[in-house]
Amino acid sequence: MISPLSVVLTKIFSRGFFRANAGSLLFFFVVVISYSILITPAGTMSHDTFQLYELIVMMTFISNPVAMTAIFTAWLLYTVKSWQYVTGQLTVTENGFLYYSSTALSKFRQLRSWWWMQFVIALPITAYGLLSVVFGIVNHHYLLPFITLLYLFLLITVSAALYVWLANRLSTGTPAPITMRLPIRWKKPFFSLFLYHILHRIKLGALLTKVFSLFCLASGAYSMFSGNRLDTRVSGLLVLTAITGHLYLIYQEHRFEVMTMAFSRTFPYSRNRHFLYMTFRYLLLLLPEIVFLAATTPPLMTILLLVYAISTMLCFRCLLYWLGLNMNVYLPVIFGVYITLFWLIMYGYLWQSAVVMLLFAYGLFYSRYYKLPPIE
Repeated sequence: MISPLSVVLTKIFSRGFFRANAGSLLFFFVVVISYSILITPAGTMSHDTFQLYELIVMMTFISNPVAMTAIFTAWLLYTVKSWQYVTGQLTVTENGFLYYSSTALSKFRQLRSWWWMQFVIALPITAYGLLSVVFGIVNHHYLLPFITLLYLFLLITVSAALYVWLANRLSTGTPAPITMRLPIRWKKPFFSLFLYHILHRIKLGALLTKVFSLFCLASGAYSMFSGNRLDTRVSGLLVLTAITGHLYLIYQEHRFEVMTMAFSRTFPYSRNRHFLYMTFRYLLLLLPEIVFLAATTPPLMTILLLVYAISTMLCFRCLLYWLGLNMNVYLPVIFGVYITLFWLIMYGYLWQSAVVMLLFAYGLFYSRYYKLPPIE
């Protein structure tokens, strides 16, 4: 039976965490579901073969230690994000009653209540862990699914113990919230301001984005096509999905420009210069992916895939100059663009679609840079 304290903690912290991070959670849900479930086979790939490949991807998650390590890292970052939120809320005046009510209970009862609260926060990753156990048992893989459950249990338990320790320290002083700020200062060129904004404000989102992006390129979803890894269609699809995984950062960049750097439009910089700055910024942002592609693909294909990646990012970014900061409209439009690009790649129009997207992005940017839609 769930204790009253567990109910209170869940309402205050678990629900609050999901409300505060609803945008990020919805984004990753849409990307994963659209790529794993909603995409239908095209070209010469039969539906049965496509289903087999989806099964292979899932099996890679539960049988490949490298893939599992990447997933564990993402879960750890998600847990650290929850630590930041909960410890920050512990210092809010409205939650001061917890100092006297929860700490009056035994440490074990406190731990049990906080454990349930963290379990609710971890439901998105716990659901995957349970799914991996089912797949593992059905396909006779037992070790990694067991390690997955053990890892999840440790994450939740350590989190609960941390909250109990902090809550009991509040009577002697206010604990500082857990932060991930880097105490480093150096010169900041204008084109790089958003990159510094990432380091200062949205490090966790950027790390999760990079984990997802590199996982698309390096995981079993890539190795299962090892017989066709030089096929531009296969590489193009993987790059397209990796770039789509950057939607969160793309949206945050536009928000940063509109909400924080609106005055930059008065600078004596031409629109062409701003467009070049954006291109160079994306080259820096995609450095990990560029290194990976350079190490695994021939030079000409690396250049082609890089041009395609930059063109796709510019297209996704410049659509925001037309649609504005309206995620309810932006995500469906991006999904439609993703499906269109998917089919173009499957029919062999990789470089042609890259050229069209680059021209389309430049046209949107040039015509809409000084005509942003109103902020809703």
